[in-house]
Amino acid sequence: MAGFSDRDNGRERRGARPDREAQREERRREAVRHTGLMKAAFGKETDEAIEAARVYEEGEGRRLLWGAEAAAAAKEAAAMAEADADGAQVGNEEAREEAVAAEEMAEAAAAEAADAPVDDGPAAVPAATETVTKVVTSFAPEALYRDGEGKTMIVDPGAFTRPGGAYEDGAFGPEQILCSESNLYPVLCAHKRDFYDKNRDYRRGSLFTDRALYVPEVLFSREGDTRRADVLVIAEPIRAYALDNHRSERECDKALADRIETIFRIAAANNVQTLIMGAFGCGRNGYPSAQVIELIRTWIGEHPGAVPRVVFAVPRMHVDAFRAAFGSVEEEKPAAVEEVVERDEEADDDWRAVELPEGITLR
Repeated sequence: MAGFSDRDNGRERRGARPDREAQREERRREAVRHTGLMKAAFGKETDEAIEAARVYEEGEGRRLLWGAEAAAAAKEAAAMAEADADGAQVGNEEAREEAVAAEEMAEAAAAEAADAPVDDGPAAVPAATETVTKVVTSFAPEALYRDGEGKTMIVDPGAFTRPGGAYEDGAFGPEQILCSESNLYPVLCAHKRDFYDKNRDYRRGSLFTDRALYVPEVLFSREGDTRRADVLVIAEPIRAYALDNHRSERECDKALADRIETIFRIAAANNVQTLIMGAFGCGRNGYPSAQVIELIRTWIGEHPGAVPRVVFAVPRMHVDAFRAAFGSVEEEKPAAVEEVVERDEEADDDWRAVELPEGITLR
């Protein structure tokens, strides 16, 4: 509500309160209905996604290697093994033969990785040598339908200790939008014990960690048209709260850098062709868009083609900055959603701001 006085803002909020409560109740009922429908119509697919999901522990995602990078690391390890065989195991011909064989395998892997196709179904595509970026102002599900090419991964800036945030309580935000158009929510609930409950030990003054849940083959459904995409659930650090909790600027900056590194390495290691992400960490989370953009741009520049396509589905308040860095924004008509910021009193993500595209309403 930029341009209104605090008094006008307060009057508007008080006047809109009954309607917002009614809308929240409507979303609560819709969440129950949608979850039941997903379980009934896509029970098998949901069970498969639950079974295939995996947790990347803190720091694990940042250490992932892929393609030629992985082959180079294997070659280095093989060389070290050969040196060990030559030194500590002098005279042990069997050990030397094993080390030589490992080095030959690593060399073959490196040669193959240089031009290996990415396995993406019947028609494999050559490995990319550059990353193409695009900026849109729609939400992630809309971006999936319009811009998802090949194996697609969507970043869910999810609640850290509560599956789906407060989706079942009618909350509204990026994660709840994903849940409302897919079978993601029952998958998240199934991992409450091994992911969300364990996260309670890692809040770190609202910086959280890069511990992440990777869910393959989430099924999105819209008017009979179904699409599949992998979803990475990873919490945004909240710089604004962390500073209040006596965390340093350095800690805040490192948390964001680690999170961006984790997102892109997990995408690359899983052969993702299209990565869809929002303005991660921006807005009420307290990070300037310029800082987020620079981290992403640096990573892409240092790893060209590791993730062939990146689609930034960002709110209009950040679109100019992302457009300047990653290309022009396309005019589009986003799906109808409500122009409102919800705060849930009980959820972990009551801090989450939802900056919506212009002219958007929820029916």
